[in-house]
Amino acid sequence: MKIFICVLVAIMVSVMIIGCVDFGDPTLSVDNSSGSSSTPSSSEEATSDEKEEAPVIDFDSYELRLVNPWNSIPEGFDPELALINKAYAGFDNAQFDARAIDQLHAMCAAAKADGIKLIIISAYRTNDYQTMLFNNKVTRVMNANPSLSRTQAEKEAEKVVARPGTSEHQVGLAVDFNSVEDSFKTTDEYAWLVEHCTDYGFILRYSEEKQKTTGIIPEPWHYRYVGVDAAKKMKEENLCLEEFIKKYKVEE
Repeated sequence: MKIFICVLVAIMVSVMIIGCVDFGDPTLSVDNSSGSSSTPSSSEEATSDEKEEAPVIDFDSYELRLVNPWNSIPEGFDPELALINKAYAGFDNAQFDARAIDQLHAMCAAAKADGIKLIIISAYRTNDYQTMLFNNKVTRVMNANPSLSRTQAEKEAEKVVARPGTSEHQVGLAVDFNSVEDSFKTTDEYAWLVEHCTDYGFILRYSEEKQKTTGIIPEPWHYRYVGVDAAKKMKEENLCLEEFIKKYKVEE
């Protein structure tokens, strides 16, 4: 009986010792052939969801041409233009980039089907017309502020009306809808555009929160064609065109 008890005690002690041994995580293994552990490195630990993939977009394509106060239109630039359907334009001979005009028409038609009337009040502008608009604005600024010099007045004017050679309208990729008044932001037309414009490759170009980046005051009426993929990515990440290009374009 004493022998049986001793054997039993010995077995119990052995079991307790084995239970205290740490044999490691069974999900990890060592590749003896290479002598390295299969434990993932810190770079491998990041999941695909955590890695932000750059969109596959041609940043040299016409629709992503950056035009702003710091990026002028090249001298001699000649856009490919086509007439906008009169059903959607508030003036004669309105023109838009020929390669994107079908998307513009499709967006206006879709809005109409939803009971929304979009009227294009400004589209492509010649350099002469942009020069006239800019000079008129400078004159109004100087009349309202007689103490300003011409240079100072131009600085103020360009916040509202682009200098000739720096307007998106001159490349045929921008349109203004319905009204150039801040109140347009309270309309059903504006709400529809904000919700649907990216489906057709357009973006609201100048918002209040991006004013420091774009250099232009908020314009709820101004929409720019950039292509569907780019437009949706910008909306998804709340990026203006300048931010989008800076973030994703790989400089050669």
